[in-house]
Amino acid sequence: MAENPFDPVTLSKIANMELRARLIVDGVLSGIHKSPYTGSSIEFLEHKEYSPGNEIKHIDWKVLAKTDKYYVKQFEEETNLRCYIFLDASGSMGYKSTGISKFAYAATLAASLSYLFLKQSDLVGLISFNDRVLHYIPPRSRITYLHTILNVLAGLKPAGKSNISAVLNSFVEKISHRSLIIIISDFFDQVEKIIHQVQHFQFKQNEVILFHILDSYELTFPFETVTLFESMEDERRILADPKSIKAHYLFEMHHFLEQFKQSCFENQIDYCLIDSSSPMDQALIKFLARRESTLRPVHKT
Repeated sequence: MAENPFDPVTLSKIANMELRARLIVDGVLSGIHKSPYTGSSIEFLEHKEYSPGNEIKHIDWKVLAKTDKYYVKQFEEETNLRCYIFLDASGSMGYKSTGISKFAYAATLAASLSYLFLKQSDLVGLISFNDRVLHYIPPRSRITYLHTILNVLAGLKPAGKSNISAVLNSFVEKISHRSLIIIISDFFDQVEKIIHQVQHFQFKQNEVILFHILDSYELTFPFETVTLFESMEDERRILADPKSIKAHYLFEMHHFLEQFKQSCFENQIDYCLIDSSSPMDQALIKFLARRESTLRPVHKT
């Protein structure tokens, strides 16, 4: 059977991050982004009956001449999307079982999304972090800007503790425009604090998407023999018989995921759980599908 070209391990053999990103994006699709906002622009959307308060300049005089009724033109604003990608580079993101690490998967996803946005002349910026901001690259729209982002991604090594809520809080005032905020992490942090900070972004009319990256072993806990488990963010270690703790571990993991999903659902936060062993085109397809379903409808003035 032929290898899946989007298999994470297969893609990881391509050392050049830009080529990897291009293969993923161009292999799925391009140009799907369409601005959901309406305003004054050159792209006509539809008519609606005139009502007091509508701008006179938008009255369709030809329709008035034919029907003797006043209608105004609705327009779809040709607005470049502004996107901020938050990438978790804390120690736990370095975990891998049989494939590639969560961080390698997350970084490739960040590179692919950056390439997609820049190819469409959207603005994209990158924030890498652990318990503090490691790199901040402000949003730009030039395709040549991709190299700046990829150079940072290539140099990152997951290390240190994570403090997602504190990092998000430091950007609440910096992100003043309506933007798309993408957070890529394993979210091993306090769910309530993360959701609370995301709500601050939503209050400013930003859209937020969470990509929850976990390793298949973290999801299934398939260990059989006595194993030494080591924290990747501090010095903690525990020697345990996996069979004796598996049921409790899976219960806690299920509770964690359900709590996270439910909190996102209740607060209208887009949430996407991804197994780091899954084909990388699937992550991008999930993103594009969500963009289609949540952003296609336009807001009428």
